[in-house]
Amino acid sequence: MLNKKEKMVMSFLYKRCVNKKSSLLSPQEIINSLLPKYEISNTELDSILDNLVLENYIELVHSNSKGKLIYCISLKSKGESFERSVQDTKKRTIIKIGSTIIFACLSFAIGLILRAIFKK
Repeated sequence: MLNKKEKMVMSFLYKRCVNKKSSLLSPQEIINSLLPKYEISNTELDSILDNLVLENYIELVHSNSKGKLIYCISLKSKGESFERSVQDTKKRTIIKIGSTIIFACLSFAIGLILRAIFKK
């Protein structure tokens, strides 16, 4: 399960890498994509990317271009289905909230009916 920062990074990576074999991204691009909501350091970004690799969302290769760190990132099958899983999670949450509201209303109505029956 991904935490909020990992989801935000994965969402950015998905948008940049979808329908491509791989993408070259600098750490600063990824960090800037999270601003102003989250402010993370380079070490925290490395930790997040390592977690995404461990969770089998992405493949990550570190490279240097003119002395600057560049990430070569490609999505794995789990990473390619990231957006679909986010939408499924939202759908399940809406269904749970809706069913809770319906059952609460139904319980209230049954309580009123039982109260009316047993008052007589």
